[in-house]
Amino acid sequence: MSSPARSAVTQPAAADVDEEFPAHPPPHSSRIAAIMIPDVFTTGPPIRDVLETDTSKVQDETVEACLSFLTDGGDAHAPANAHGVPRLRHAEHVRFLRGSLGRLPPPFVAADASRPWFFYWSLNALALLGEDVSSYRPALVETARSIQNETGGFGGGFGQTSHLATTYAVVLSLAIVGGEDCFEVVDRRSLWKWLCILKQPDGGFRMGVNGEEDIR
Repeated sequence: MSSPARSAVTQPAAADVDEEFPAHPPPHSSRIAAIMIPDVFTTGPPIRDVLETDTSKVQDETVEACLSFLTDGGDAHAPANAHGVPRLRHAEHVRFLRGSLGRLPPPFVAADASRPWFFYWSLNALALLGEDVSSYRPALVETARSIQNETGGFGGGFGQTSHLATTYAVVLSLAIVGGEDCFEVVDRRSLWKWLCILKQPDGGFRMGVNGEEDIR
């Protein structure tokens, strides 16, 4: 069945609802600073556990390895960094991500239940790239409101059953965009009651009422 193209983040009509971290100087400047990527994404962890384990050591090595690929050698226009890795095509990535938050073609109707993940993946990536995502606030608030259930939590789309994964994605998206409007849209009392229903005797949580337990 075909479906008209739709926006991932919907600004519904009135009668048609369809759905702080410590500061650290960046290790490298030029290209990174130029696109204003938040320092938290270009430095080591701002908060560390004092317990050192084999796993934490490997993690530190991995972080350092990844950060090294951001080195531009002082030339922001070089086609690759010192390791020969092509530079991130910032503008193209931003264009793609913004498009993912715009009107989507009919085949995406199959991903309707995953709409909250489109919000999170795209908004988080844009924020990581140093882009201002505040312009999405009004539409995100209205979309989130339309897929929130009175019994608590958010579904994947309008009229869908609340699911822990999609609720997680919606709340993260609202936090990324920020602003009082975003935080006020969440019915915290109903969400709390719903989470209490999902919690199991062993401490785990079901993904939905009578749904499966998931390690996430």
